[in-house]
Amino acid sequence: MFKKPAVLLERRQMEAALQLYQKCKGWQATDEALDSLARSFPDFDFKSILLKAAAVNALYGTQVYAVVEVAEHLCSVLGNTTLPATPALVEELAKVKFVRGSKHITWTFRSFASKFAHFFIDPNQFPIYDSYAVKMLTYHLNGKGREGLSYEQFAAGFSALKDALDFPVTTRELDRYLWLAGQLRAWKGLLPWRSPYTGINSELRHLFETPAGEVQELTRAVLGRGENP
Repeated sequence: MFKKPAVLLERRQMEAALQLYQKCKGWQATDEALDSLARSFPDFDFKSILLKAAAVNALYGTQVYAVVEVAEHLCSVLGNTTLPATPALVEELAKVKFVRGSKHITWTFRSFASKFAHFFIDPNQFPIYDSYAVKMLTYHLNGKGREGLSYEQFAAGFSALKDALDFPVTTRELDRYLWLAGQLRAWKGLLPWRSPYTGINSELRHLFETPAGEVQELTRAVLGRGENP
């Protein structure tokens, strides 16, 4: 599916994104809180899963409104010891069946499941999936943003981009670049977005609106060559 990246990701872009991340105290606190929860509750019994699911949903706003039922589903999937820790596991975690009266409905919580797997199963094996990361990933790989990838497609593309870099990065560092760069490009209306998008993270919006100075130099660096006035 993916070959050589169409849009090169340079070391300076990555470094600038990580420097901007250091200015996002709310984002840092969220990640640190979930890492602390993972250390404090390493098991996957139902109560531990419920606590972890509720924390991911609240702190990352993944819009899961039936957390108890979702936690029951996660417990059922993770209780099957034959399931390997591969991208297919996230797809299994994401697809939750609900009974509503006489109706049987399946909802797919792919972003939620990827965050759960990232923070509580293996942060190196499971990159975080969301709309910004997907569009930025496919922008780098194909030259234009795509939506609607399965988690398996996303993980394969993530690995392809990571392997194509001529400098080392961790999964979490590349995660942070994709989300921050995606938010920045959406805010400015640059490809892979067609026009400015207002629904971005409030902490990042405040950061991007900082007057000229170090922050503006870093945002220009994140955008890379050919994207600055």
